Formats: sequence, C-alpha cells, structure tokens
Amino acid sequence: MRRICLETGQTVFMITHDVDEAIYLADRIVLMTNGPDAMFAEIVENPLPKERSRTDFHRHPLYYGTRNHIIDFLIARSKNFAGAIAGKSFDRRHPPVCGPSSRRRRCNSRPRRCRPSPPIAPPSPLRCSNTERIRP
Repeated sequence: MRRICLETGQTVFMITHDVDEAIYLADRIVLMTNGPDAMFAEIVENPLPKERSRTDFHRHPLYYGTRNHIIDFLIARSKNFAGAIAGKSFDRRHPPVCGPSSRRRRCNSRPRRCRPSPPIAPPSPLRCSNTERIRP
C-alpha cells in the first residue's frame, strides 16, 4: 500500500490499532479518544522520511520518540481526555497537531506539557500546536 500511495500520489485513510503499522504507512496519524463518544484528539505529523523501508524504519532516530508519544496517548491520556479539556476551548474540527517543529505550541490534550513522558528510547522530538491556545 505504501508503494502505491507514493507512486500515485493518492491519499488513503486507514484505520489501524497497530502503532508500528501507523508509523510505517502514515504521514499523519490521527489519535482518537476512547468510547462511544470518541473524537479526534490530536494529529501526529510523522517525522520519518517518506521513503522508508519496512525492515529498518524502526532504526530512524525519531522513531521511538514518535512511537512513545502515541503509546503515551493511548495508554494514559486518551482515557482522561474529555476531563482534561473540560471548560477549555477545544475545537473538535481542528485538533492540535504534533510534529518535529520546535516552534509548536501546547497540545490541547496535554494542558501541562506537550512532550510525552520520558521514554525508554531517545527523547521525543514532538511539539504540539493548535489553532487556539489553551491556558491551564
């Protein structure tokens, strides 16, 4: 599928529960909250190069920071996301975007900090921004 998308330039929307598959295939990964009232919470811009091989993309220096950021959201932040944004201006149509840029602002989903918890692997390069800044 990756080869077809690169060759044709077509956009594909795919749903997966496999974090590694998402990092390998996607340019942007949309993280959703849990439950029947699930919503888009955050968009992660994949910092890995577009040309990546299935056999060694996990060796890229930004891979583990990206993976840890996604896992941190899925395990810890998604369950309490609705409470974390309660009373704050969160636009469901424009969730915050996280990516490698150092000039990104805070994520709505992380009112106290944007970086994920300290990972086992190299630290996360992700910074977050959104169209409206949330104040704690």
